[in-house]
Amino acid sequence: MRINIKEKTLSFLSRLHPLKIVKNWWKMRGIKKWLLFVIFCVVLFISCRLVLGVVNRGKPDLRKYDITTVTKQDLTKTITKEGTLHFAGVIDYPMPASGIITDIWVQSGQEVIKGQRILSFQSTASEEDKATALSQYLTVKTALETAKIAKDKSQVNLEAARQKVLETAQTRQNMDDRFNSGNRKNSTANRPNQDYTENEIEAIKSAETQARSSFSIAEKEFYNADSNIQAAQAALNLSLWKYQLTKDTVVTAPVSGLLVNLNFTKGEVVNSENDSLFRIISSNDLIITLKASEAEVVQFEVGQETEFKTAIYPDLKFKGKITAVDAIGTEVKSDTGSVTEYVVKIKPEVTDKKFLSPMTVDTDTIVQRKPAVLVVPNSAVSYSGGKRTVTVVVNGRTQTKEVGLGIISDNGTEIISGLSEGDKVLTPKVSKL
Repeated sequence: MRINIKEKTLSFLSRLHPLKIVKNWWKMRGIKKWLLFVIFCVVLFISCRLVLGVVNRGKPDLRKYDITTVTKQDLTKTITKEGTLHFAGVIDYPMPASGIITDIWVQSGQEVIKGQRILSFQSTASEEDKATALSQYLTVKTALETAKIAKDKSQVNLEAARQKVLETAQTRQNMDDRFNSGNRKNSTANRPNQDYTENEIEAIKSAETQARSSFSIAEKEFYNADSNIQAAQAALNLSLWKYQLTKDTVVTAPVSGLLVNLNFTKGEVVNSENDSLFRIISSNDLIITLKASEAEVVQFEVGQETEFKTAIYPDLKFKGKITAVDAIGTEVKSDTGSVTEYVVKIKPEVTDKKFLSPMTVDTDTIVQRKPAVLVVPNSAVSYSGGKRTVTVVVNGRTQTKEVGLGIISDNGTEIISGLSEGDKVLTPKVSKL
């Protein structure tokens, strides 16, 4: 019996010899022959795929990915915004009631400094014109003093409103602390060992809300007071110049800047029918304003460097610095809802003849700068389930590592944990169209 089984086994194995299998298959006729051939090819294909899958398991697919080395770089984060350039310090020197220009020392389009002689003037104003100009000057001077007093009052109101916010916020915090500890007794009420009533709870919350609203209004009034003073000062300067032009005088530049619109000649008769003697665009008051979202405004700070360019001269870049960041935003409503916008102001370093007012500019502001930090391409980082991961290549095999991120810029992403300098990471290949 054992011999019979052995013989049958050897006979079966001999029939599995490849040459014999091929020879037997070749002798077949009909559809059975080709059906077996197709089955053989399918089995061979699946077997090869399985073997290759095991061999290449964990190897990066270099047809789809590039391997990038983690390096240390200086990294900056930049916010790009569209803004508006305008001449906040445009000064129009007023026309006299009547007179003759006796000399001119500068030309339109020339840079002038404060106190520099512009022209000399011989007045032909009447006594009535002189009296009117003096009366206007004294009236405006009184208005300036009133504006300064209003600012002092607004500062007092602001401090009182701030103190009220602190008091109501502390009362609210005391109540919340009691509730969190399981104690709902109102120790400030005239009812010993009695719980807070619903009316008392709502009154405390309402008082804090009202205090914060009053503080916001007082803060706006305080900041508006500065604008009112500036407007009153400008009106005072204008009235003083008009009064001076009722006498023979030498007109000097009231500020430094670019002189424009000086379109008169020596000996020409001028009067109040003209718009102005000249205009100076103050280099100290050239301003760019842009509007930032809540997420953006917290990244802007006074003193940050900015580059900007104009649509008319896109190849020229100019520099500036942030001078003001609004803490109080403005709600802007649209068909899709409402957003809060905050104004950021940028002061250009120089005044250029190429600038117009208003003019649209594109600004790039560096809001963060870090030297020698670990950086990977932005595309190397994956986000899933609240985790940030990268795929690293170790000994020719891929591994997924969770990483901690720092700043993210157009030039790369800072890695603060999870990788070391020299590590290899996968980045998707950029498709070539």
